[in-house]
Amino acid sequence: MSDLVYVSGHKNPDTDSVCAAISYSYLLNKTKKYNAVPVRLGEISRETEYILKRFNKDIPMLLKSVKQKVEDLDYDKVTVFSKELTLKTAWSLMKATNLKSAPVMDDQGKLLGLLSSTNIIQGYMDDWDSEILKKAHTPIENVVDTLAAKALYLNENLRRIQGTVHIVSMTTNGAMNYIEENDVAVIGGDRKEMIRHLADTKVGLIVLTGQFDIDEEDLSYCRERGVSVISTPYNTFVTSQQIIQSIPVEYVMQKGGLTVFSTDDTVESLREVMSKTRYRSYPVVDLNGKVVGTISRYALINGDRKKIIQVDHNERGQAVDGIEEAEILEVIDHHRIADFQTVGPVYYRAEPLGCTCTIITKMFDEEGVDIPADIAGLMLGAIISDSLLFRSPTCTPYDKKTAYRLAKIAGVDPVEFGMDMFKAGTSLVGKSVEEIFNQDYKKFNIGDAKVGVAQVNTMDIEGFASYKKDMLAYMEKVCEENEFDFAMLLLTDVINATSEVFVAGDKPEYVEKAFNCHLVDSQANLPGVVSRKKQVVPAITNAIG
Repeated sequence: MSDLVYVSGHKNPDTDSVCAAISYSYLLNKTKKYNAVPVRLGEISRETEYILKRFNKDIPMLLKSVKQKVEDLDYDKVTVFSKELTLKTAWSLMKATNLKSAPVMDDQGKLLGLLSSTNIIQGYMDDWDSEILKKAHTPIENVVDTLAAKALYLNENLRRIQGTVHIVSMTTNGAMNYIEENDVAVIGGDRKEMIRHLADTKVGLIVLTGQFDIDEEDLSYCRERGVSVISTPYNTFVTSQQIIQSIPVEYVMQKGGLTVFSTDDTVESLREVMSKTRYRSYPVVDLNGKVVGTISRYALINGDRKKIIQVDHNERGQAVDGIEEAEILEVIDHHRIADFQTVGPVYYRAEPLGCTCTIITKMFDEEGVDIPADIAGLMLGAIISDSLLFRSPTCTPYDKKTAYRLAKIAGVDPVEFGMDMFKAGTSLVGKSVEEIFNQDYKKFNIGDAKVGVAQVNTMDIEGFASYKKDMLAYMEKVCEENEFDFAMLLLTDVINATSEVFVAGDKPEYVEKAFNCHLVDSQANLPGVVSRKKQVVPAITNAIG
């Protein structure tokens, strides 16, 4: 995760934003500068979708936030106990790995409880009786493993200990008074008569201590009566201590009131919860609820910030959520420098060109990397989109020259490709007013005013008439929710170089002043206005100022 670099355009991504992210990621990976992955911050437009399909490129993955999450921290990802693990093994593992606690999972890998050294110590301090193995539903395998025993005969029906544990030290007649069917009998020495008696009583398990063995005749006698027999190298005293450690951790673990974190939880929420609790470590589960490890307070210190490269934007309001927690490595942009700020040094490249992909094309040349046809097609689409097929005032001669060069590499005619692209991208059929407005919508703080400006390129402005009433109502809601002085929607005709503007909010007069127009029913025609960056935002800034 730490070596992964996200290349991201802005929110409400336009074609340049998406194509620049893909193209620049290709260049970074080709030059082996970074392990770069292109991402998007929202749904792509129909125009962008057309270009990606035309050149057989996948839509970049959606990145919702770069806030640090639990999955980014150095938590213990391996020490997870099964519910039937013996106390002996659990204690050994915890000492070996210096763990104070460990999550316990069920058969499906889901969190069942939390085992801590405190649980184990308190368990030994409790008044455990001779029925503890039965109460804990201890598997026979646990007893064999804990006592390092040799299984002389195991009844296949003996899955778990079902009786009381006895240390048999008295005479046969004395034992007959209290040893019952299914009990566990620990005996030492050559006790042939006792073994036969225990077999007749049909105890569940005979434990022979000191590596004591029995002859085949006695073993057959036990086998015929379904009595399991094991032999341990431990003497009787040690066996009596060790056998208690065979109970499964499920019996002593903490089952309720657990504080659990998901790998998707933010570090911010993690820090808040840890400040209110005093556990040494906490279980971590994945998005499916399966246990993946534990996390301690120390892990908060060593978390890696996510690394990001911004293309086609530098304003914080247009960046991915949580950008303040990320490490920004580079910015490649062609806009004004706004409220951009970083903690450390950053590679910043901004040029007064019409498109970010024009800059990235130059960078391919500077690195001596050949541009493949599909990448050339993406960058051509971005330049045509941003320049409105070379009609926008933001389009420079260099942009146009670059576009024709890319078109040759991609094997397309730039004008025909551009027209097909705009036709596919500007259709409003089937879209909601929310989708139309948010297709390319940006927020601006200008002086003391807050405004929202959306722009949609369409070759069918007349077809928008049926949307107008609902659109203005939606824009009023946007103004109210964002405390905008006004919001405006530009429907731009890329062929005839004109825009139709729709205005909502309390101060529409700013728009009338900016463009020397008169709004009729919240609408006006703006001949020659096609660029939000060079024509709309500067005019609004002057009007407000």
